[in-house]
Amino acid sequence: MSPAGGEDAVDRPVFVIGSGRSGLTPLLDLIAYHPAFGWLSQYNARWPGRPRASFLSRAVDLPGLRGSLKFRLLPYIPTHDESYPFWTALFRGFARPFRDLEAGDVTSHVRARTRRAVSRVLRHQGKPRFIAEYSGWSRVAFMKAIFPDARFIHIIRDGRAVANSLIHVDWWLGWEGIYKWRLGPPRPEWIALWEKYDRSFLGLAGLYWKILVNNIREKTDALAADEFLLVRYEDLVRDPLAKAKECIAFAGLDPEHPRFRRHLPTVRIVDANAAELRIPSWRSNLSEAQVAMLDDILGDELTRYGYL
Repeated sequence: MSPAGGEDAVDRPVFVIGSGRSGLTPLLDLIAYHPAFGWLSQYNARWPGRPRASFLSRAVDLPGLRGSLKFRLLPYIPTHDESYPFWTALFRGFARPFRDLEAGDVTSHVRARTRRAVSRVLRHQGKPRFIAEYSGWSRVAFMKAIFPDARFIHIIRDGRAVANSLIHVDWWLGWEGIYKWRLGPPRPEWIALWEKYDRSFLGLAGLYWKILVNNIREKTDALAADEFLLVRYEDLVRDPLAKAKECIAFAGLDPEHPRFRRHLPTVRIVDANAAELRIPSWRSNLSEAQVAMLDDILGDELTRYGYL
C-alpha cells in the first residue's frame, strides 16, 4: 500500500524489539535503509509532534551520501532512532511503563492518532513501508491493536553479555532496587533466586534480561509464523549480510534490491561480545563465580536460546 493510499494508510509495519544492549542498533543499521522503509530519526525525537520532520530523512537517498558523509556529519545526517518522544507524544505511558503495554491500553483516540502520525511519517519520507525499533517491554499486543498486520523481529543476545553491559551504562536503574526500577517487582521465585546471591547488582542486571526475554517470548508466542522472526545477535555478527537479507525477506521486501545490496557492505558490524566500546567482554570481565551465578539465574533462558 502506498503512503498516499489514505490518511492512516500503514502497510505491515515492522517493529524490531529486544532488551537494551541486545543489538537493535546494528540490526537497524543494516535493514532500516532498505529503499522501501521509512523510519523515525533523531529529528522525530527532537520535534515529536511534527511528522513532516521525516522529510529530512530523504537525505539518505541522495547518491553517495550515506557512504561518504554519514560518519563525518553525524548528528546532522538523519539516522534511525528509537525516538521515544515521538511515541510518548501519542501515548504518554509508552516509554517507561512498569508493565508491558496491552491491547486494553489502546483507546480509539490513541489508535487513530498513532496510525495517522505514522502514515504522515511515510508520506513525508516518500516510503511505502515503516520500520521502528524500541527496547524493553514487548508492546506487541499494544502495537497489534493499532496495526493488526504488524510484524515483529526480536533480536536476542546472550544474557550474560547483556548483564555485563548493563552495569556499565548510565540509564540502567537497577541500582535503585526492584521497587524503584522501571520493570516493577519480579516474580517471587525469581526474587528468591536472585537473593541467593546477596542481591547482587550483576545478578539483577541478568534478571532484567530474564524478565524482558520471557515477556517478549510470551507475547510473540501468540503471533502467527509470518508475523514473528527471532534473530540471535551472535548469528547476526557472524554473518550480517545473510541475517539482514533474512529480515528483509521476512518483511516481504526484495533482499536483492540493487540499492540495498550496495548499502550492506557499507555497514561495519562489530562483535560487542568480544569487546564493547569502553566495556570489556563478559568472558574476560566476569569471574568464574559471577558467570556461575548468571548461569544459575538465567539457566532456563540461556538453554532455550542455545547459549548453554
